[in-house]
Amino acid sequence: MKLEGHRREICQISIGIPAYSRCSELRELLQSIYQQTVLPAEITICEDMSPERSQIRMIVEYWREKFNAFSCRINYRENERNLGYDANLRRVISVSSEPSVMLMGNDDILLPGCIEKAAHFIQQNPKIQMISRSFMIFQSDSKRIEGISQFSPNDQVLNFKNSSSKLMFRACGFVGGLIVQRGWAESLATSRYDGSLYYQVYLAANAFCEGGIGYISKTIVGSRAGNPPLFGSATQEKDVHVPGSYTPKGRAKMWASVLQIAKDVGDQAGVDLYKGVRYELEVRQSFHIFEMMAGAGRQKLVALRDELKALDLFSHPVPRTLYVIDLILGSRAKVVFRAIRKVHQFGKFQIRHNNT
Repeated sequence: MKLEGHRREICQISIGIPAYSRCSELRELLQSIYQQTVLPAEITICEDMSPERSQIRMIVEYWREKFNAFSCRINYRENERNLGYDANLRRVISVSSEPSVMLMGNDDILLPGCIEKAAHFIQQNPKIQMISRSFMIFQSDSKRIEGISQFSPNDQVLNFKNSSSKLMFRACGFVGGLIVQRGWAESLATSRYDGSLYYQVYLAANAFCEGGIGYISKTIVGSRAGNPPLFGSATQEKDVHVPGSYTPKGRAKMWASVLQIAKDVGDQAGVDLYKGVRYELEVRQSFHIFEMMAGAGRQKLVALRDELKALDLFSHPVPRTLYVIDLILGSRAKVVFRAIRKVHQFGKFQIRHNNT
């Protein structure tokens, strides 16, 4: 899509990008924003003291002039120290200028019409403080779709009165494309969950207990699968996370944090979030974890099992069965997981996976 020289509408949205390395993916993300028919008023990028800071700065400067031509400004910040995922996500929100902030992982992309659809939903639901969305999953090539995550074919609002808290986590566990109202998010800002890698779930839990979480049923962003995680450089992360992999200890820390968030926010609001979130982790999310662990080896599998037992997330038949499949079949278990995906929806709302 060639949009050079064409006048484009600007809407009051900031695209918030916590940046740490991944230069080529950041270029692709910025390109996907530039190709929108409706542009955000601002793109906020907070570089988190990565080894690729100088390259990221050059990329930003290249794109700054191109976006400026359409009155879309780039708000680029370089952190004085490595904050880590959660604190940097919080900083992206706080230094943005527009009332609505769409959060994007630096290796994800916007799909055509994303900003326009988001702006329309915000206009139709002005009291909703947080919005989720349908997203597509791809590996290196965004044109080769591996699956679509979609809860419902219709736009809706999820809250504790009409939905289970397991859907709250399912809606907001992946950060790309989540939209928060900046003033509301800043009023809730806390460092309590730094190192959890799930700060967005803290915000989601609060929204779920308040006015609800909006849901855009149209697929508006793309999630890049297969990239190794880079968590583990910040002080709050390095004790349990290792850059380049998800360790059993690191995964357990993440899930323990989610359970703590559910308990804390639920207790404060007088809503039982814990039960639904615990079920979601033990059953549905365990499928994804053991799928990722296929071929990891006996030692890592046993360590993961022990960590899940310590969190009381290994009593259901699903994680026990998946553990045995991985243990017996090793890397061949990937075939079993693909077959399960093909025949099983794994939950009340469908997640479609296309074998392309």
